[in-house]
Amino acid sequence: MATATEVLPILAVMIAIAGYLIWTITNIRQRRLKFAAEGGDSYRGEAKEPEALMKPNEEALEQMGELLEQAGLSLPEEE
Repeated sequence: MATATEVLPILAVMIAIAGYLIWTITNIRQRRLKFAAEGGDSYRGEAKEPEALMKPNEEALEQMGELLEQAGLSLPEEE
């Protein structure tokens, strides 16, 4: 069994690491809150040109077909 003199340094290092991680996460959170409060967080997730997405080009359709094949799916065949 480990003695107190062997465990205390390890415990001190673990507490220091935990404290540093908490401090880092808190600082990142504060920066993000400040950025959002200043209006920097204006991301809405909307397309700039939604009309352009309604008519995919041939290359985009080919890429989609390749991705579906990689996933084990397939597009229905055109007649």
